[in-house]
Amino acid sequence: MAEDKKTLGLTDANKTIMEGVVEKAGFKRDMDAAKFAFALAVNRNCEPAPIEGVGTIWNVGSFDEAGEIKALIQNLFPNTEFPYRALESLMNTGFSLLAAEIKANPNIGIEDLLRKETETTAHNI
Repeated sequence: MAEDKKTLGLTDANKTIMEGVVEKAGFKRDMDAAKFAFALAVNRNCEPAPIEGVGTIWNVGSFDEAGEIKALIQNLFPNTEFPYRALESLMNTGFSLLAAEIKANPNIGIEDLLRKETETTAHNI
């Protein structure tokens, strides 16, 4: 029987993207960049999906100490049986989205991306 994740990770390709994002955007921790990628995927209405080939990077207890992300996922995706699997999926999706943004505009900064996401969200309300 499947169970929820106790550790979270990224594919090799997304780990490389994360390392570049951490360096370029000035995140203090890779975990912060991963949370940003998760938020980007959620903001763009991505759905969690099974993902293969992830390595182990973070323990869920250190990534989501108070369980707030788990609660958020359970509220956003009430049919998701395994919230940490969903988190891992959405983080990987978010890094793929970030890679596409950076490829399309190599000089884009996190502030620019946040502004773009805020404007897009405001137009959709």
